[in-house]
Amino acid sequence: MGIDTNNCMNLTTRERLLQAATRLFADNGYRGASVRDICNLAGANPGAVSYHFGGKRQLYRAVLRRAAAGLADMGPVIADDTGERAPVSVLGALQRVLDRMQSDDAATRLLLRDLADGGSVAIESLTPPLRTAFEQLATAIGHGDNPHASSEGRLLFLGLAAPLFLLTAAWPVVARALELELDQREALLTELVRRTLAAHDGEGTFEG
Repeated sequence: MGIDTNNCMNLTTRERLLQAATRLFADNGYRGASVRDICNLAGANPGAVSYHFGGKRQLYRAVLRRAAAGLADMGPVIADDTGERAPVSVLGALQRVLDRMQSDDAATRLLLRDLADGGSVAIESLTPPLRTAFEQLATAIGHGDNPHASSEGRLLFLGLAAPLFLLTAAWPVVARALELELDQREALLTELVRRTLAAHDGEGTFEG
């Protein structure tokens, strides 16, 4: 997903740099995306990366951390102005993640690209939000007291994560091999998630 040029100048310089860097790092990799190109796309002066982030490497880490946090967030949403958090179904949480992955494909491609290149920064960025998502899921299925000891929780987490990434990152291959249309993806994900949850005795909820 590129920068919305109609609203670009309404964003802060830092935000424009993050958006531009996400797109260019996803398209060209760390080495192929120059600071000059990032600043040009963001409409910022050449020194903006150093001023806001301290350098290209720090910007890359910031972009990956943001991408990981956004895509891996399966937590509950705020219910109202009181700050109360409403329980969220597992299926609903995964649907939100899928929607984010579809709407911000550059973030998904960036994380996958870094993993394919060795993945040290992507692993560092993805580990905390994925651990949090796993703990929330473990709580939802009644293993919140000791989520890391729950083999059932691990299996369920993997069973839910696998179709999510398969139907996003590998969708062009899956769609061509199985002769599927894009509008079938959501229904397929829903059915895969329901079957996985049914095998683990119900959907459960994420509690705030």
